[in-house]
Amino acid sequence: MRVIIPPLASQYLNLTKNSSLSVAIGYPDLVATGGTVLNQTGQAIEIVTIWMVVYLSLSLSTSGFMNWFNAHMRL
Repeated sequence: MRVIIPPLASQYLNLTKNSSLSVAIGYPDLVATGGTVLNQTGQAIEIVTIWMVVYLSLSLSTSGFMNWFNAHMRL
């Protein structure tokens, strides 16, 4: 089990990164809401920053959990 944890962490991060496109397609609420706010206010930088923060928080939480799990599985 200890041997497969680092590659497993890489696979989970890869899955999170690759699924971000499907989230944008499959869950148009976040993107549509951002598009509506963008059309009404014209604040593109803020909207894209919010999307980046959501994506970054998903990646960091996955990475943090896998690092914690890896640390607890060591001898």
